[in-house]
Formats: sequence, structure tokens, C-alpha cells
Amino acid sequence: MGNLALGRKLWADTTCGQNATELYCFYSENTDLTCRQPKCDKCNAAHPHLAHLPSAMADSSFRFPRTWWQSAEDVHREKIQLDLEAEFYFTHLIVMFKSPRPAAMVLDRSQDFGKTWKPYKYFATNCSATFGLEDDVVKKGAICTSKYSSPFPCTGGEVIFKALSPPYDTENPYSA
Repeated sequence: MGNLALGRKLWADTTCGQNATELYCFYSENTDLTCRQPKCDKCNAAHPHLAHLPSAMADSSFRFPRTWWQSAEDVHREKIQLDLEAEFYFTHLIVMFKSPRPAAMVLDRSQDFGKTWKPYKYFATNCSATFGLEDDVVKKGAICTSKYSSPFPCTGGEVIFKALSPPYDTENPYSA
């Protein structure tokens, strides 16, 4: 049991400051359900103290709260890839966001080392409007869920995928 991303290659289509210094904006932690005015800072992938590289996605948000991956500014569609390099049986996947959670997200998997990809789970605020799929909040077992697609909290929100089906149904993957 542990973080399978540690020590493995993580890819992203974009990285903040990949070609030059650029601004990115973020939200501070907030206990109420509002996103206050964002704060902005500079990022540059070539300077360690300004970099937010894909490798930071594997860092523990508890042990290293100041490290994270940051996409380039104004990117509306992003692809992130993790190569596990072998077959694994995993119980759950937790993705933590420094920004509000995405309105839509697809988790794909490959069982032939990246040659082909198939959708594993869809996440969306509105499954039928976004993907033309039923929501598992309404129809248990559906491949899409709206459960983790609220933009709140503005930072630190999680998208959770549980690979285990009942009888191992648990609401809290941290207890697994």
C-alpha cells in the first residue's frame, strides 16, 4: 500500500513557465463555500524555486504542501499521464487539486503499455450534458459521477476513484 506515483515518470501537456516566466493564479484555503479573489505569482520551470513541474504531482500534500504541478495559464484541456511500468491491482486513486476541481475529467487506463486507452471513469458536474452518460449518484454503477465535480473547496478538493466494487464499498478510501 502506498503512492504508486513515487519514483515514476509523470507527463503533462503543459507546465506553467515551461517556455518563459509566466503568471498563474491560485486560491487560498477558505472554510466557507466561496472562492475569494485569487492571488497571483510567477512560475518558471527552469528555476527550482519558481518551478511547479509534473514530478511534484507525486509529492505528499501532507509532507510537501508547497509543491504541486501547475498547468500553463488559460489551458482549458490538459492531459496528464502516469506510467506504472507494470500491472498493479490498486484500490483507489485520489487526485488533489490546488485549484477548484475541474467541471469535467476522464480517467483512462491502458492495459497494453500505452498503445490503446479506454475510459475507466468519467467525472462531471453534469454527466448527461457533458458526456451523454448517466450519473452514478442517480444510477448506482454508472461509469460517470458528479460526486467529486463541485468547484468547492477552492483549493485542496479531491477527486476520488474507488476501483473496488461492493462488497468492499467504503466511503472513506483513507481507511482502506
